[in-house]
Amino acid sequence: MTLAAWLGACASESAPAGSGSEPGGGNGGMGQGGVAAIELPYEPCAAEGAVGQFVIELAPEYTRVGGRVSDAVLPSRVPAELARAGDCRLVEAVVTSCEPGCPVATEVCGRGATCVPLPRARDLGRVTVFGLLVPLEMTPNAVTKSYANPAVPVLPNPGFLPGADLRINTGVGDYAPFELRGWGITPLTLIDPDLVVSAGQALGITWQAPDVAGPARVHVELNINQHGATSAWVECDFVDSGAAEIPAALVDGLIDVGLSGYPTLTAARRTATRAEIEPGCVDLLVTSEVISDISVEGIVSCDVSADCPVGQSCLPVERFCE
Repeated sequence: MTLAAWLGACASESAPAGSGSEPGGGNGGMGQGGVAAIELPYEPCAAEGAVGQFVIELAPEYTRVGGRVSDAVLPSRVPAELARAGDCRLVEAVVTSCEPGCPVATEVCGRGATCVPLPRARDLGRVTVFGLLVPLEMTPNAVTKSYANPAVPVLPNPGFLPGADLRINTGVGDYAPFELRGWGITPLTLIDPDLVVSAGQALGITWQAPDVAGPARVHVELNINQHGATSAWVECDFVDSGAAEIPAALVDGLIDVGLSGYPTLTAARRTATRAEIEPGCVDLLVTSEVISDISVEGIVSCDVSADCPVGQSCLPVERFCE
């Protein structure tokens, strides 16, 4: 892959202590506790403790940086685990109902059908990003408190070198300053995106393996019921070796929960590190994501009945032929 020349914009005097003389290039920079970026752990936040996330996304057309941190966990974002096998687990969204209903603006229904305070986004002060090909600082949106890379300076694409020692440092805000670290990944390319989900069979996934895997893994989410009454999916964190499979038992479990049209498989090469702050866990993902349309054996997706085989009609909600 051809990369833009190193711009020198993140010079050593701008880098945090211990980051090395070239924060944007290579994997030799030493970080907290003497850990090189290539030796970072893979530690995304568990959903039940996650209060925020920053993302450095490497997309085909752009590189973007953004994030948001709240003062509590949003209950609707904590799924229930139904089964686990190998590097994967089958999870289902939990729907709660409180009687009487919770005040919309200030509370949300939590586990145990109890109203809890609605999480509020918090101000982390000026956030500085090190290791990109241009220097970058972000300030929170005045209303949403979310962070996004500004229009100027323009981030090149890719916005960092492979193996870059990437860091996000928060400023003076509602919580004590903290640092998140990442590693410069390369784009993810699926080798066989035309996948078919079949009952009783493991789902094999192949992708182009990187020259150096570093601390990255390939995170996969399989969803075959996006338009159904229930929301369940399989999620996996695979070693970045170029091939893996979702076990047949989890495929069958997902089918049993329900089916609908237009299933998808989302795969992302990513690094994941986290920091614990006062309200919970915040992580940084450096990610390259691919979303692939897939098919389920025996299911024909549709928008209208004309999309269906003769004698069948399109179910308007589930969006498959029957």
